[in-house]
Amino acid sequence: MPKAEHQVPDSRPWFKLYGENIKKHLDYPDVPLFYFLDEAAAEHPDKIAMSFYGNNITYKQYKELADKFSHALLVNGVGKGDRVMIMAVNCPQTLIATIGAMKAGAIAVPLNPSYSIKELEYFFKDLTPKLVVTLDNFCGNVATAARVTPEIERIVSTNISDYYPPLKRFMDRFLKKVDVYNCHESIDFSNFIAMAPTYEEKDNIRKEEELTKIKIDPEEDIALIVYSERDVGEPKGVALTHSNIVANVLAIEEWFKNVSIDSLLLAVPMFRICGSGLISNFCDSKARKLLVFPNFDIDEVIKVLQKEKNEGLFCVPAIYSALINHYHEHPEEPKLTEVSLCGGEKVPISLNIREKMKGIVPHAFIVEGYGLAETCSPIMVHPIAEGYQRKPGSIGVPCSDIDAKIVDLETGEELPPNSSGEIAVRGPSIFKEYWNNPEEIKRVLRDGWFYTGDIGHMDDNGIFYIEKLKNQQ
Repeated sequence: MPKAEHQVPDSRPWFKLYGENIKKHLDYPDVPLFYFLDEAAAEHPDKIAMSFYGNNITYKQYKELADKFSHALLVNGVGKGDRVMIMAVNCPQTLIATIGAMKAGAIAVPLNPSYSIKELEYFFKDLTPKLVVTLDNFCGNVATAARVTPEIERIVSTNISDYYPPLKRFMDRFLKKVDVYNCHESIDFSNFIAMAPTYEEKDNIRKEEELTKIKIDPEEDIALIVYSERDVGEPKGVALTHSNIVANVLAIEEWFKNVSIDSLLLAVPMFRICGSGLISNFCDSKARKLLVFPNFDIDEVIKVLQKEKNEGLFCVPAIYSALINHYHEHPEEPKLTEVSLCGGEKVPISLNIREKMKGIVPHAFIVEGYGLAETCSPIMVHPIAEGYQRKPGSIGVPCSDIDAKIVDLETGEELPPNSSGEIAVRGPSIFKEYWNNPEEIKRVLRDGWFYTGDIGHMDDNGIFYIEKLKNQQ
């Protein structure tokens, strides 16, 4: 298996902080991103891939649904390089459509479903998608905005409750907790999947042959586009290859290989890179169970975490705040003793928040990290190593095969430790391009280095610190 194209010098100071048996350099298989799902389904077909309000979908079922979605795309003329826009909250349909699009050689583009018609028009013009998957309550806005792009072949709609357990689906609709909308401009998600060719069990080999006709070049072919809003002005589509995301998943696997994680919470939206890039594929890579939440309801989340004995909890600042406030108001609530890993990104958490979280997840490693859409999310993380001293304001050290430096804002020259400057990074998970924006990519991606625009410094031990995020006042 190939090594990373750029070999990080062994002299980098952060290597001595790595945990026990954590590798500096990894081997990367030349495989598409959906390889993780296919392997999990082959080796652990009956393990639960995702749980949605108690509706458990096994890895075998997940793969079959993704394959059917992929075949339905091909039947409808959607294939290699075409964009499939997915406008839905976290739900099984979002995951199925995302990985199914990649299996057809198309590019999955998860978007925030709450965009206005005017905002959506920008994305339709930028992406010219062939197909859109949307929740039925957003279908009207999607159909109106889609008129600016004649390339649209189909709009596929689905209701959030379609994958609820039967009783919950019936009761929520009966009690009007969930509204069902008529979408005359679209085809229903289940009917769309039913358009896939059917095969007898003995002919499954034919189904696989159809998929293998789609040749994926993992290093060159784009798997996912997520939009970054870090800059002033119009959002930029960050295009990530299959290999970019595979490399990031394997680096995080290596980093936490000494921590037991058999299940993970998906409360971060799939239209964020940590949802669609890391969390979902991190689960597939080791056949873990994914607990899927469409919205972050703190009472509901805690109830499920306690019931399911979930081990992995990825937090953004709002989730930290919600957990702390909940336990402050309900001190009698049982603690989340099964959580073994509690991670966050980009913003270092204060000592006060860390101590409060430690009281909620007493057995967990609480680690921050640093990552962007352009890096497939976390590329710097605090080591889980005996004797490692986490320092206030720090975001950790670069993961395996990630090189990093601090450069002068004007000259671009590398600066010595403890100097303030722009953070630049390089490695196998760094994005390929900005969609339809060649000038911007020339500005930020030079000689293999991605210039993040974030300001920080590195201390003598190789630990990095954030001083100011891009466009932060």
